[in-house]
Amino acid sequence: MYADLKQNVANHWQNVSAESLPYPVDMTSLIHLEQISLDAQGVALSVQAGLTVYDPATIVRAALAYWNQFGATQKEQDRQGFLAQARWLVDQQQREGRVAGGWCVSRVADEGEKDDASLSASVQGQALSALVRAYHLTAEEAFLQGAALALEPLRRDIFEGGVSAPLGESGIFFQDEAAYPATHVFTGCAFALLGLYEYLAVVEDPDAAQLVERCWQALRSTLSEFDTGFWTRPALSSRQLATPAQLLLQAKLLALLAGYSGWQDIADRARRWAMYPRRPLSRLRSWLSRRWAGFSGVLASKRQRKSPSSPDADARTTRVAVSVYGFPSLGGTRAVLAGLAQVTSDIWHIEYITQEVIPHTEPFIIHKFGTRHMEPWQFPAVWFYVLTGWYKTRALLRRGAGYTVILPQDGVYSAFFSALAARVAGVRVVCIDHGNLTLLYNRPYRQERVKALETKNWSRPRILFARVRYVAYWPSLRLMARVAARLVDHYLVPGIAGDGVEEDCQRVGIPRSRLSRFASMIDIGQHVVPVGEERARQRAEKRLAADAMVVAIICRLSAEKGLEVALEGLSVALANLSPELRARMQVVIAGNGPLREYLESEIVRRGLSENCAFWGEIAHDDVLSLLGITDIFLYTSTRGACFSMAVLEAMASSCAVIATTAPLSNQRLLDEGRGIAVPVGASEQIGLALARLVSDRELCEQMGRQAREYIAREHSPAMFRRTLLRTTGWPAQANAKIVDQDSVPESSLPERKS
Repeated sequence: MYADLKQNVANHWQNVSAESLPYPVDMTSLIHLEQISLDAQGVALSVQAGLTVYDPATIVRAALAYWNQFGATQKEQDRQGFLAQARWLVDQQQREGRVAGGWCVSRVADEGEKDDASLSASVQGQALSALVRAYHLTAEEAFLQGAALALEPLRRDIFEGGVSAPLGESGIFFQDEAAYPATHVFTGCAFALLGLYEYLAVVEDPDAAQLVERCWQALRSTLSEFDTGFWTRPALSSRQLATPAQLLLQAKLLALLAGYSGWQDIADRARRWAMYPRRPLSRLRSWLSRRWAGFSGVLASKRQRKSPSSPDADARTTRVAVSVYGFPSLGGTRAVLAGLAQVTSDIWHIEYITQEVIPHTEPFIIHKFGTRHMEPWQFPAVWFYVLTGWYKTRALLRRGAGYTVILPQDGVYSAFFSALAARVAGVRVVCIDHGNLTLLYNRPYRQERVKALETKNWSRPRILFARVRYVAYWPSLRLMARVAARLVDHYLVPGIAGDGVEEDCQRVGIPRSRLSRFASMIDIGQHVVPVGEERARQRAEKRLAADAMVVAIICRLSAEKGLEVALEGLSVALANLSPELRARMQVVIAGNGPLREYLESEIVRRGLSENCAFWGEIAHDDVLSLLGITDIFLYTSTRGACFSMAVLEAMASSCAVIATTAPLSNQRLLDEGRGIAVPVGASEQIGLALARLVSDRELCEQMGRQAREYIAREHSPAMFRRTLLRTTGWPAQANAKIVDQDSVPESSLPERKS
């Protein structure tokens, strides 16, 4: 791959070397040399709000404009003008700290105060191109060293003082403003990528080539989002259309990058972009769209000004509202919300908007809406649920709740009413979906819901009526999901790429750039693993032998958990064990549900009574205690999405896990010897895996150690905090020391260049 990229760069660079390496973008569209002022050393100056400053963006554009002018005229004056800008870039390049290798760009506000400075991908890329040309012109190593150092911000995430933001599983997008949430400006990323290509023409750098590949991975997955079919967008953070000048620059940059990459589809798209301004209908549609966007923006700003700010708002914290069906939540949602509150306790003030308040003792701020009959599980109650949820959220915003972010906890009904209310108020909405989106088109799930009606003690007419209501329920959910997809700013979905979630999101219209997968957080400190006498004592309290091989099954006792397969696997395992090991194998089944009586009878029928014990429903703290004294955790679910919190918690407790590949993330979690993944319904494989682990305690303990280390590394609170801040907002200045630009003394200002 690297060899192909290097050959493409060499061929492309050779084609333009005969023309003194002109910079392929006409910078006079961005800067006019005859209108800028120079200091005593010939460095370009920028006037902002009455103050004269050194602006890296102006200087690097002036450098490339001088370079092209020198190539055309061969005048010494233009050569010296180029070198003056290039030497300033080397002299003022940050050499240490979190922004090493970069040039911080700041803007001066109307009041004369400077806004916070940040790095810019376009400045980094253009500076790379300028320094490479300065090295060609002078052969001075300082320019080549400066170019190598300028790569550092492109290598680093914004959190580390760079300009890169992850997009997709391994792609990166170079941001024109190093801050989160990422804006995904096309020209900024393209200028940085162009600079990388030109640097690779001079230096062999496999790491830089990898940056190119990762950037293309992100760009190719989002190019269609920039393209509306008749015009383009300058950035993916808004739906505004590009100006004609921005569109022409985008088309030019994409054509240049297509030449370097050699991909015909990229070249075809670049030609299509270049044709848009030549089509009268495209120009008319873009003009109307921009006018409507301007009119809508004015109305939105007026509505926002009418909303009073919260009188008790703390300027040091961000006010966040979490929209969730019931609170405190149960299951995986409960774990995510607990982790969310934990990792943001120092920067967020969280309130909850919910339809059902579950008894609790913690001091939460909860805003309740609707009645107990307005549940989102059936038609038409789901519409009453979203209507009352929208009304409550809208009322809170109008009364000055001061929320900066709203976090709905499903991608359907809560996302729908939250986004409708927040869009008018100009509040950012980040949806954390826990699998609801994957169920919209899941036929087995719908069949389960209908089949569950037969287990209820209802009359036949009532059951028939409930089935008829489902006919309108599923289309309602899909409609809500599609509307939410257009209004929600970003979606966070736990899980791994390739598990089918991306396809489900695409079906409802969620763009790739507004979807992030994340690793569900596990606080490893809560998972205490007792050893020695303490482990024996805790087992004795639970009536478990100290030397027993404890197998735990913790779940709701329902059909989708595959418990019949689990019992069959237990039978296979016991049949493959010696009498001594068979006696030491103790199975604890914790949970309750509609299959409790059936499972009890099956255990008796299969002769498993001596090895199995039902503990019933237990509290979460008791779950953690059980996992701490468990050797093997068995998970046999037949369907699932995202991450299984049960599997994650078992791994964090050093259990050797045997789990089905539903959800698919279990395959990655248990890879490399961290556990054993088996296909859904494979009772024979489950039994053999159980027998293997029960027979080899050392292997069992080794799996548990590796699993715990993996969870501590990949599912830590720090990783989850980063995910949240990437999507909700985090300026680069908040964690990076930014060196401010100096104002230029009036005494050093020369006359304007003629």
